[in-house]
Amino acid sequence: MTLEDTPFTPFKRYRVVISYDGTAYSGWQIQKHSLAIQEVIQKKLTNLYDRQEIHLVGCSRTDRGVHAQGFVASFLVPERPDIPPEKLMKAVNHQMPPDIKLRSIEEAPLEFNARFDAHGKAYTYLINNGAESPFIDRYAWHPIHTMDPELIRAAAQVLVGTHDYSSFVVERREIDDAVRTIYRIEVDTFGDLIAVTFVGNGFLYKMIRCLMGTLEWAGAGKLAPADVKRILEAKNRLAAPETAPPNGLFLMRVFYDDAALRDFHLTTLPFLEFGAPERESIFGKEVPSDEKGE
Repeated sequence: MTLEDTPFTPFKRYRVVISYDGTAYSGWQIQKHSLAIQEVIQKKLTNLYDRQEIHLVGCSRTDRGVHAQGFVASFLVPERPDIPPEKLMKAVNHQMPPDIKLRSIEEAPLEFNARFDAHGKAYTYLINNGAESPFIDRYAWHPIHTMDPELIRAAAQVLVGTHDYSSFVVERREIDDAVRTIYRIEVDTFGDLIAVTFVGNGFLYKMIRCLMGTLEWAGAGKLAPADVKRILEAKNRLAAPETAPPNGLFLMRVFYDDAALRDFHLTTLPFLEFGAPERESIFGKEVPSDEKGE
């Protein structure tokens, strides 16, 4: 596999897991006229490597205003300076703004690709089913209608499986293939908050937000599961309700082995999760904590 171009001879590759509040950013990928997560981290890494330009390869593009608890990226580093992972993570986090933090750094094979080596991803969308809150609503959608979690759960099962999700993507003409597999959709409640978690092999641009727009109607009793099935089978974005806002969406995990994908379940509210993500490695086995920069 061809490595990305670097101004130095690649010596090592590091895999990094990142958490961020996406409210103030234009998403992960660098943009011309607005600040992106990738740009902020790359600048800090480049400075630490004596101005040798470091380029991050991300697992996906998160949209403007979308958050992440377990975004995975990787980057090549030169032979000098040789900065151990634990020292590198501390140095970067010391310079990071409060809304971006690295959770772990570990060495990966030079050929590792954060995007193409992924077996799947888990996203959680959060709905505030109670009173409006200036704090909670930063990270949750507060729809006009009261939601019934059981109605959301019933409608969600129609969307599980391998399907053409053309009814739930924007800019469909720019996508060659809208077929994806959603392994499961789980609906959990935490008081007045409803968390809808999607686990699949991959998701299209704004796909989960489009799915949530439909599930919001289902949760309000406006759509039955049969209606949701008809929308799915229409393969037409105009058949579905509007796209849900970005502030309720979290990229929770990116999986590089099937066991981690199978075993993942949401255990707490997305914005309350802290500490290191599950200790799976890209090699499919446990890596001791003293080798993971934690």
